Amino acid sequence: MAAEYSRELSNKVFIGQCRLIQLGYRQGGMAGYGLRRMLIDIQGNEKGVLAHGEQKSLQTDRVVLVPGPPEEVETVRWMYRAFVKEGKTEGEIAEILNAKGILTDLARPWTRGSVHQVLTNEKYIGHNIFNRQSFKLKRKREKNPPEKWVRRDDAFEGIVEEELFHQAREIILERNRRYSTD
Repeated sequence: MAAEYSRELSNKVFIGQCRLIQLGYRQGGMAGYGLRRMLIDIQGNEKGVLAHGEQKSLQTDRVVLVPGPPEEVETVRWMYRAFVKEGKTEGEIAEILNAKGILTDLARPWTRGSVHQVLTNEKYIGHNIFNRQSFKLKRKREKNPPEKWVRRDDAFEGIVEEELFHQAREIILERNRRYSTD
């Protein structure tokens, strides 16, 4: 009976998380470089930006993403322009950022992977996506197919132009197609 109760509770929690995503609220996870987590009350009034590691304390409060400091927002936009318009690779962008002394949101040097994450995550155009991965008890973490993702487009203010984001995505997809056929 305990196992059945646990399964039912897990299903109810998941349904609740999906509903909140579709309403535009953030469900866990870090904001990412150039973004911040804003705590809002039940009426939608801003209560303040949550620091790294801080959590909401009231059950009725919600979290949304908002643009971060202007210098970080501009750095993200520069990353997209450098990738799309100047043809720089993720590794070259990381080298430039590190040479300038700019650190990631985790206060670490940039890597090819951390730049790639910025260039491929839809949160930078304001889309809220949930359930990309599943991690069930006693099973390995698995990536879910896009049709299982729960999404809300335009959930919050994006910091990158949608056209520029899609151009970056197309460059990455084309590069992946080239390497997979070689």
